[in-house]
Amino acid sequence: MLRLDRILLASDFSASAEAALLYAAVLARQSQASLLVMHVIETSVAALPRWTDVFRSTEVFADMEAADRAIFERLMTHPALQGLKVEMIVQHGNPSDRITDMSARVNLVVMGTRGQDGVRGKAGGRVAHRVAHASASPVLLVPPGGGSAGLPAVGAKRLTLQRILLALNLAQYAPQAIELSRALTADCQATLLPLQVVDPDKISTYPIEPGQGMHHNIDGLKVLLEKRLVEVLPDAPEGPPLEYLVREGLPAEVILRQIETSQAHLVVMSAHAYSALRKFFTLSTVDAILAPAPCLLLAVPFPRPVVG
Repeated sequence: MLRLDRILLASDFSASAEAALLYAAVLARQSQASLLVMHVIETSVAALPRWTDVFRSTEVFADMEAADRAIFERLMTHPALQGLKVEMIVQHGNPSDRITDMSARVNLVVMGTRGQDGVRGKAGGRVAHRVAHASASPVLLVPPGGGSAGLPAVGAKRLTLQRILLALNLAQYAPQAIELSRALTADCQATLLPLQVVDPDKISTYPIEPGQGMHHNIDGLKVLLEKRLVEVLPDAPEGPPLEYLVREGLPAEVILRQIETSQAHLVVMSAHAYSALRKFFTLSTVDAILAPAPCLLLAVPFPRPVVG
């Protein structure tokens, strides 16, 4: 069973955020969790609609805040929130920073994959990317319209996902990704598809015991990795069905192709924290999946190292 105490819905009032609200509400009902609905009013110069506004920024920011608060007040009367324990939170500053800070107080963050249209929405996609990598809690990223899963009905008490794709790298993954995948699969009576991608250029990185002689043999490596998948996620007779998948290719391309092939409603992935250098020169698999993915994406953070 999916167990959540507090869920954070981060909203920028976009179409994607509207879809995220419906998912956050049904998850709150399903888990009997309280819901924190948060809006961040960005106060940087980049948030100004026109460059000339910099000369009257105090007035413009005041107008923007008044407009945002009025929209937020209306949002809190959304029918999907009726009957839920809801707390309204308005903060100022950088949206990704404020959402990340709040993520340590909840079990799950729910937000849209894309921000508003227009000047103020240009950073919307970047906020989703940053939160997915920096959040202390798992982040459910919802595309406009809910993607292939569609939108839950207002007042729905349970998600109706049918196929969940768990994209694992057996060399390193967040254990909570498996726990959440199993819980969601059981609650939704869905099919779970654990997927391991074999990148031909990184064969030596896969968890194969020394002496097995498979690092030069792709087909043999696939067989061993499928056995490893079964060890990590044993198929319980009383549980939901599992379909183990081992595919060859570049991870992002294979995952996107498998989402389409399997008609997945949700893909679950482990998310690394950005390093100061790596985020400027490389694209993570989560980043590569996020924008084009036609389904929900659940990014699960790796456990934070204990400093002692």
